Amino acid sequence: MPALPRWQLSEDNKLIRTRFVARDWAAAMRFFNGVSAIAEAEGHHPDLHLTNFREVSVELSTHAIGGLSLPDLVLAAKIDAIDVPLSAKWLKSPEGQPYASTPKTACPAAAD
Repeated sequence: MPALPRWQLSEDNKLIRTRFVARDWAAAMRFFNGVSAIAEAEGHHPDLHLTNFREVSVELSTHAIGGLSLPDLVLAAKIDAIDVPLSAKWLKSPEGQPYASTPKTACPAAAD
């Protein structure tokens, strides 16, 4: 998705998702808290997943229509603006390239 390079459209075209590896547990939780504040303000709530203590995935769709709507895209753009320290090792991987090549946050050089 050119306007949202960190997000992928699902195979069934019903949702968009993004995945990343945060620097650590605390960074992932701060990200979730930031998403929570934005979601409450927008009145639109994503599905959030945290695995292996720092692997984050976010899925957006509009449940009422069973697919994507403009509020999903607006929320995705606002989520992308959240400052989150990312895993330096992950940023070097092919999966991390959309995050490494688009402005977001300076990733502190922390050991992974």
